[in-house]
Amino acid sequence: MAKKKIMAAISGGIDSLVAAFLLKEKFDVKGIHFFTGYEQDSRKHIKSKIIEMCDQINISADFLDISDFFEKNIVRYFTKSYLTGQTPNPCLKCNSLVKFGLLQDYAEKTGFEKIATGHYVRTSKDEEGNIFILKGKDKKKDQSYFLSMVKQEHLAKTIFPLGELEKENIFKIAEQNNLIPVEKKESQDICFIKNKKYSQFLKKNRSFKLKQGKIFNSSGKEIGSHNGIQNFTIGQRKGINCPGPQAYYVLGIYPDENKIIVGPKNELFTDKLFIGNMNWFKYPKKFPYFAEIKIRYSHLPQKASIIKISDNEYMGRFQDPVSSVTPGQGAVIYEQDIITGAGFILK
Repeated sequence: MAKKKIMAAISGGIDSLVAAFLLKEKFDVKGIHFFTGYEQDSRKHIKSKIIEMCDQINISADFLDISDFFEKNIVRYFTKSYLTGQTPNPCLKCNSLVKFGLLQDYAEKTGFEKIATGHYVRTSKDEEGNIFILKGKDKKKDQSYFLSMVKQEHLAKTIFPLGELEKENIFKIAEQNNLIPVEKKESQDICFIKNKKYSQFLKKNRSFKLKQGKIFNSSGKEIGSHNGIQNFTIGQRKGINCPGPQAYYVLGIYPDENKIIVGPKNELFTDKLFIGNMNWFKYPKKFPYFAEIKIRYSHLPQKASIIKISDNEYMGRFQDPVSSVTPGQGAVIYEQDIITGAGFILK
């Protein structure tokens, strides 16, 4: 009986390499690597390294140029968000549109039933057929937050071989089987802004024009000026450069008026937020819906009640106030390890 065909995303790192290696025991595996147009090395060099890596586990690899799509849908989203005073999370968009969108479409067109990635997440299905994302077993490496906007129909066609493993297991498997990744360091940056500050990247964008504006305190008093709203995010302290009795933090960004509102640290705390563009894995049977909300990757989920304002907007009210609710970031709803829904913070 022929093995099922799986297309494994190969980034060049140890996780994707080990994931593809593990899949080979049960499936007919082929690698896939995509080019965004923001690579630091030449495509010829990258291709040779990816092929060399795939040769270690005796699989071939396809290469996909997604540079136009990536520019229009990920990079422009990133720059447009800053123009509107938001702080975007391009990884949430990229995972839903590229890795579990374009790659999956390509895999199906070329005869592969499913795709696989090296993300540290798990999935499950309930009796009603809803598919959920669960936190990975390795809580330090868990990437469920970044995959929270992926649609259920895409999850149904995806395998996550590393979801039940911890990072130390990955290193052991690689060592025992002489698996050597191309990339030795783990990526911590946004892939198209490596080794740069966001503000430097935005300055080079044609749609961005640096415009000096005013800084006000939370009482409405003008206390200084700024060189562009793209240099700031909610909760930021560095770069405000306004004298005062205590440190100032960014409380609000208002692009229409080109102004920044700052205040003391305690004013960063709020007990509510508003969420839009929801991706529900299981729609609540009733509201208020009680769960936990995670407002950024480094944030621990906090207990909250969620109410429906309209079909496109929901309000979360936290049991205890949280700091630095940031428009543009993802708000991910958990029931213990299970993601039941996610969206983008509106305010």
